[in-house]
Amino acid sequence: MPKPLRLRRSAALAPLLAAALTAALAPPATAAPAAPRAGLPSYISALSSVRYDGADDDLLTAGLGFSGLRAAAPPAPADPDRPTAAELRRQAIWASAGLYAGSGGGLGRLYGPNVDRGRPVPGDGKVAGVEYRAVAGSGSHSVSFVVQVPDDFDRSRPCVVAAPASGLGGVYNMVGTAGAWGLHRRCAVAYTDKGMGPAFDDLHSGTVMAYDGTTGPRAQTADRAAFDAGLSDAERARFDAERPYRVAYKMAHAKTNPQATWGRDVLRSVELALALLDRDWRRGAPRAGYTPATTTVIATGVSNGGGAAVAAGEDDHGGLIDAVVASEPQMNLAPLNGIRVTQGGRAVPAAGLPLIRYGSLASLLQPCAALTEPTAPGYSSLDTAAAHRRCAALVGDDPRLISRRDAKRAGPDGLPRLAQEALVRAGYQPQSSYLQLAHYDPQTPASYAMSFARASVADSLCGYGWARTDASGTPVPYRTAELAAAFGTSSGRAPAPGVLIDENSPGGPVADAKSQGPDGRHDYNLRGESCVYRLAFNTAQEPEWAARLAEGLDATRRTGDLHGKPALIVHGRDDTRVPVNHSSRPYLGLNSRTQHGAGTVAYVEVTNAHHFDSTAPGYDNRYVPLGYYYQQALDVMWQRLTQRGQLPPSQVVRTVPRGGEPGHAPDLTPANVPDIADRPAAGDRVRITDGTVRIPG
Repeated sequence: MPKPLRLRRSAALAPLLAAALTAALAPPATAAPAAPRAGLPSYISALSSVRYDGADDDLLTAGLGFSGLRAAAPPAPADPDRPTAAELRRQAIWASAGLYAGSGGGLGRLYGPNVDRGRPVPGDGKVAGVEYRAVAGSGSHSVSFVVQVPDDFDRSRPCVVAAPASGLGGVYNMVGTAGAWGLHRRCAVAYTDKGMGPAFDDLHSGTVMAYDGTTGPRAQTADRAAFDAGLSDAERARFDAERPYRVAYKMAHAKTNPQATWGRDVLRSVELALALLDRDWRRGAPRAGYTPATTTVIATGVSNGGGAAVAAGEDDHGGLIDAVVASEPQMNLAPLNGIRVTQGGRAVPAAGLPLIRYGSLASLLQPCAALTEPTAPGYSSLDTAAAHRRCAALVGDDPRLISRRDAKRAGPDGLPRLAQEALVRAGYQPQSSYLQLAHYDPQTPASYAMSFARASVADSLCGYGWARTDASGTPVPYRTAELAAAFGTSSGRAPAPGVLIDENSPGGPVADAKSQGPDGRHDYNLRGESCVYRLAFNTAQEPEWAARLAEGLDATRRTGDLHGKPALIVHGRDDTRVPVNHSSRPYLGLNSRTQHGAGTVAYVEVTNAHHFDSTAPGYDNRYVPLGYYYQQALDVMWQRLTQRGQLPPSQVVRTVPRGGEPGHAPDLTPANVPDIADRPAAGDRVRITDGTVRIPG
């Protein structure tokens, strides 16, 4: 049975894809390696499959069930020094579900992997089916894929949900969100780590990570390694002697700029899913097989994954994808060329900056601006003396920071307010002052600078490295179990508990949070952050690295052209990691210029929501979860595709915080989170006129 709605297709694509596939009668029954070239895209270099019975193990909960996903700690491996691939997979899926965070904020009650269309999923959530793991390329150039096909896959009206990892996360990072949503609809789900993920190379011990997440010596792991720092044995020995115990990780040190191929990687995950379906699931399939013409495909993701889903929509010129759903997408936009953004009738101060620019600027300003919010989460850990020194260092001739004239008028006590005002001038929301300290993260711009510039770990760009440290901040060796657990515990940077290192601190290399200035006092590493800032804004002080960074950045820019695909984007107004003025708002304006018809892209901005759905004290009473609206957006798009419905108008959804005292907020209820409206009030509608995106106040 063909799907009820189909957008424009390339007439040549379906027969070409079908000709490349071979048929089989049934899915594999047990874990087994598969010949990579048997009916699969030519870029797949490795493939394996496992059938999960839905009892001992499964696709959605890794055998834990919803009850196990609520456990306060991840499932422990039998041998922490040598966890198996299955144990690491279980830890990664447990982390992706997030049910251990508690239900006060609505997770597990109003939304989440155990909630479907507002109702609890019956049973314990285990989903039987076949899981395929595949790799394209090798080593530092490798991209990992997982395709899950449930036993109850709907052959009569087939669908694929493509869910690239968020952040720098691993390939299982979206199982508990987009994966759960797709499996509940009997869709196949295609995941990719976008060429990033938690792979590392410990330059001291020689330990690396294999594609399946297990770790071992570099020489023994050999061609199974997902990343290698690319140093010769002599270079490794020299580097470790000079800077012992450092670790390289894939996103920052692969020298491949993986962000440039996010769209390609998502499209490949879809091609792989269709190929596997057409090869292994032909019984009861549509007469023409599983092709772009017979299979509904949604690309969807959160943060970096949302940006990757949008990139796939833009890179898809052949009609492989039917729709895009993105939550708080991190996107580096093409020049706006006249696109403007207003909020409440007033022009926003800045729009359309890439993350490397607004992120490096924010890192300079945030320690100072944090002094304006002594009740904000994390304030007790702020070194207020160092923060005041940072304030003084921001005064100068840079118009993005604090001018001498304003500083003279305000005096030393007024500098924190001026730093916060500089953040607002940079495009952050005024109310973001409460979140600036929690989002202070110099690792992010440092990592992006290295990635865009395609720097080696040996370059120590801007004097940065990564290592495990002791209580004094001095680099020390990792424990075996810490490296072995990285696939299930790492965010995609150095394995936990590794941190950013200031290699140029006067007292010797030390954890960035403890770095010293020239006077020997803690200064939040002004040197390193200023270096990344200069590279990001392409000043003349490091022209070669700045040019390399700019070239890498330009390879990642999004134009707004989704070729007429319907798209639904949700974003929290208070997002302080990916500010709305630099992502979703101007993207809507860019898209409006592509002239593919009105109503193909809808934007939903949620008040009192930010980038993370934390329910920790100080967040619980102020913010609502954006995840609730992400799940709802998927439901809305599904209805649009399957019932020929219309996307809702672009709008602001006005939520109600839970209130109460920090740490004692009442449980979130539907009254706090009104639905995305089919007919929003006139005062809540987002409009685009004459190239201006007009956001209600």
